[in-house]
Amino acid sequence: MEGERIEAKADLECDIKAFSEIKEVKLTLIGRGEKIRENRSRLIKLYCNWRGQSPGELIEEANRIGVKKTEHKLKEFYDWLRTDYVIPKKGGKRKGERGLAPRSAGRVIEDVRVFYKENDIPIGNLHLPTPRKLKENFRKFLSARDVKRMIDVCERLRDRAVILCAFQAGLGMKELISLNYGDVADGLEKGEIPLTLHLMREKEGIEYYTFLGEDAVDTLRCYINLRRKGSRYLSPEDIKNDSPLFISESNRRRKERVRAYEGGINRAMQAAALKAGLIDEEEKGRTINTAGIHALRASFSTILRDQGVPSDYVEEMLGHKLPYDGAYMRATVNRLKEAYMKAYPALSIKQVVVKAPPKEEIDERVKEYLARAGITNQQGSIYKCPFCGRDIDQNWKACPYCGSDIGITKCPKCEFIISASWKFCPYCKAKLKD
Repeated sequence: MEGERIEAKADLECDIKAFSEIKEVKLTLIGRGEKIRENRSRLIKLYCNWRGQSPGELIEEANRIGVKKTEHKLKEFYDWLRTDYVIPKKGGKRKGERGLAPRSAGRVIEDVRVFYKENDIPIGNLHLPTPRKLKENFRKFLSARDVKRMIDVCERLRDRAVILCAFQAGLGMKELISLNYGDVADGLEKGEIPLTLHLMREKEGIEYYTFLGEDAVDTLRCYINLRRKGSRYLSPEDIKNDSPLFISESNRRRKERVRAYEGGINRAMQAAALKAGLIDEEEKGRTINTAGIHALRASFSTILRDQGVPSDYVEEMLGHKLPYDGAYMRATVNRLKEAYMKAYPALSIKQVVVKAPPKEEIDERVKEYLARAGITNQQGSIYKCPFCGRDIDQNWKACPYCGSDIGITKCPKCEFIISASWKFCPYCKAKLKD
């Protein structure tokens, strides 16, 4: 019997959908979202396979042997999960390894406890080892100033729109990548500020309302216009209501439009956080991005509460499940919008005044720009004109062959370092040339 347990696999004779229809299992899934139902069925199924019994047989056994002995079986199952369970192919970096982490094993046990509880078997506290949350995995609080730093270093308009939607609407990853153009089409066409989003949160299985602030709306409008007109990397697109709001840009030259996926968004977020100085190279190698989408969502919640928005309003805008009696006292959309608008100044990046960086940082930026332009490297070697490619001197302000401005100068208004060939300052929008 013990040998059969160690060889237990996740796949029983019936599939997950059929397994979830079994009476004892179905009791544990009532009122849950689709994802939770699927995961809970899979984990209860794993326990049934480990025990070699059906759900009905497990409940019958628990009634016969009592709660204490059933708890002892669960502790044995926990030990097996920690030592002998083989992580499946979709288990990320640890796929194929043996033994779950304490926190993951504890979550499995919790789902099995719910299974027993809903079938009138009151499993008590098993006193499992409590995993210590690592300090370096605490998600960062991101202020509007931090978000602006991320926006400033983003190379793609899509990534700017994703960051602002997560920060100013409190959207999670699943909600972001499942958005369609139809979810924002009316609001964009009418110029609605804030733009109302009527969504379904898959994890909780409930519908809710949240809002996009002016910054997010403006960036989204620019992103949609870019896709319609096309660019060097994106061919013009006929965007319809069922078109994904955010598309994958991993291969931007392909004609078909593929919905953005979680891995691509996570990599873009990690790159933006690294360039903005919110994480360092050591943190980049970790599984959890402490300045990622969830950090933006959590910061949205914190800022709203700090601005005096009632907790139940915040929970509503986050798509969290309300208490049983709270469902009868849900705020109207107009009240939610009014509360959001009062707190919005703390979410707006337009209110942020960015101080000029120190001289050393400016000098470093100038070096990077000159290196990219191919006109200087401070080594006294021969340089190339970025326009015609002819050899030039590093101290020349214009190319003597094509007449192009190649020098570096300062904006007379904000004094940021800029190229002498630019007609407008990208920092303060001041007009530099006629």
